[in-house]
Amino acid sequence: MNHGWFWVFSGITMVLFWVLVVLVIILIVRALTNRNRWPGRGGTAHTAQAPPYGPPPGSAPGTGAGGSAEQILAERLARGDIEVDDYHRRLAALHEGTVPPPPTAPPPGAPEP
Repeated sequence: MNHGWFWVFSGITMVLFWVLVVLVIILIVRALTNRNRWPGRGGTAHTAQAPPYGPPPGSAPGTGAGGSAEQILAERLARGDIEVDDYHRRLAALHEGTVPPPPTAPPPGAPEP
């Protein structure tokens, strides 16, 4: 016999039961498919050794992971970060081992002070 508000509590209990069943199923599936999602939890951590600093042993100076200075200059020229004249000035300075002087004129498109 359902008298009064008893049907409300039974309905809430049924909904909570099915929510709990669905959550348990989701947690089981995630635990089985994502074992390495959180290294160190529930097993051994899978850690990789960090790469050493500096260029690889036996490589020439200036040929690190970022490329040589000439490659970087060429990339900056290709992106449009520097002008052709600036590229040649910096490239000559690299070959001579000197620091290039600052440009005498502002770059094109720069606002005047």
